[in-house]
Amino acid sequence: MKYNNKNKNEIYTGNKSYPGKKSSYDVWTRGNVAEAFPDIMTPLSWSLWGETMNELLRNAFRYYSFSSEVKEKCFIMLNNRKLYYNIGLVNLYMKKIGLFSMDEIVGGETAYRAKQQKGRIHWIKFLFHLPGSIKAEKNNGKLEEESRLKWREFWRYHKKWAELDYQSMNINELFHLFNEKIIYGKANMHLHTDATTAAFSKMAMLQWKLKKNGYDNSILLKLVNDIEGIEMAEISKHMEQLKHMIEPLEQKQQILQCLKNENWEQSLLDSGFPQVCQFIQDHLIANYGHRGKNELEIKEPYWAENPRMLLNMVIERCENKEAGRLREQEKINVEDKKFGKLIRQARTFTMLRENNKHYLYFIIAEIKRIIRILNLKLCGIIPQMEQDDIYFMNYEELGRLVRDPSEFEKIKANVTVRKKIYSQFLLNCEEPATEKPVKQILRGIPACYGRAEGKVKVISHDYAGDIKKGDIIVIKSLDISWTPLFSVAGGLITELGGILSHAAIIAREYNIPAIVNVENATAILKNGDQIILDGETGVIHYDKTVSTS
Repeated sequence: MKYNNKNKNEIYTGNKSYPGKKSSYDVWTRGNVAEAFPDIMTPLSWSLWGETMNELLRNAFRYYSFSSEVKEKCFIMLNNRKLYYNIGLVNLYMKKIGLFSMDEIVGGETAYRAKQQKGRIHWIKFLFHLPGSIKAEKNNGKLEEESRLKWREFWRYHKKWAELDYQSMNINELFHLFNEKIIYGKANMHLHTDATTAAFSKMAMLQWKLKKNGYDNSILLKLVNDIEGIEMAEISKHMEQLKHMIEPLEQKQQILQCLKNENWEQSLLDSGFPQVCQFIQDHLIANYGHRGKNELEIKEPYWAENPRMLLNMVIERCENKEAGRLREQEKINVEDKKFGKLIRQARTFTMLRENNKHYLYFIIAEIKRIIRILNLKLCGIIPQMEQDDIYFMNYEELGRLVRDPSEFEKIKANVTVRKKIYSQFLLNCEEPATEKPVKQILRGIPACYGRAEGKVKVISHDYAGDIKKGDIIVIKSLDISWTPLFSVAGGLITELGGILSHAAIIAREYNIPAIVNVENATAILKNGDQIILDGETGVIHYDKTVSTS
């Protein structure tokens, strides 16, 4: 997607605008950014995180001589309520350092073009910027220790915050705490973006080095699978323990029926299954309740607030046998002297990328908890304010309202217009129908090696739970909060993402063949289609006459 100068004020919505002429480097893609942000975003969420994300992405180039130039650039934008990533700008600065494009690592529309290009290092540029690269490398060297310290800090604060009674606080006190958490979250978000930048660059370098030495891309994926220590991947163990608790009981179906009820806790207790209720609370909600779908969207509930999505996954896990490891982890022999350090770094920063996000989202969940109470109190003193109005104010408007509730009369007009636009996008967010290509073959970026044959299950972000063992999930994008589904699914196809997308990382942890960045997959493939997915070549066949032998 090229830069649209006519809509620049709409495009660069947020705390700052970026007027300017059309530039050749402005190439926008959905790519990995769609994992962090939902398809449709409320004004409050974008006003909190939009410019912050831009600052963090600019900061990735802080050690280089052109860093002052980068400060004036826009890396992420909101256009028609969808988030886009300026891969053209990223590639421009990667090439200034002397390195190659990041298209295939990041994913998005430009990745198709990138497959035709040869990645190469411009050694003169690389050597010129070597001092900056050394500083960046030193920072990366400290990142793991700093991250682990922060994990403990975030966990301590999470426990402390749980004891706070927000209901007893007044509006000004709540807004003060809201600001505190926003500042604290923004101050620590660099942990995730630094780890992401490091993981992307190490993966790109490893990919380049492997190709130079005659290895194909499947070797790269085999070298970076089965990474130990990814917190969100551990949810599978808890799910399996719960399944083993429920499976032998004669009342299994009764328990699953209780879990389908809205008041599932009381239903379990009334039916005589307190141990099941306690296990879910102590192991799933206590450890993962701060996660959920579309996590940076303030309007979206987290699992502890509304665990329906999580419970649906529990039910599916208990109703279906685990799809299981489709193959043994392969031990790949490559020369350790050449590749050993890069492999270890790529794996370490990938783990940090996921875990730093996991622990940072304790803060995001707390911000959501505060805003819910603040919203109730504001609605209580402003009769004409509706329950969801707060999400359609920006941060500056919310501050004005807290200081002077009479400001709502001025703010309401903006809120009404934004809610109408938001509703229209919700109704019209489906992609137009796409006819199946004559060849009945789709292509994308291989994300986890292996072949799988199975029925397609197209799911949306409003997923209600009906995946069967061996189904091949087809979805626009997946965040790591969808991890529990991977134990049942036989394969994965996403429209967005690259080889370091969250979906790709977790698919490799579960050894599930996966292909990402498959254009129009959710429109072309239909529920029940029998397909063959080749995770080594990135090819999907849906001609039923094709043999898997």
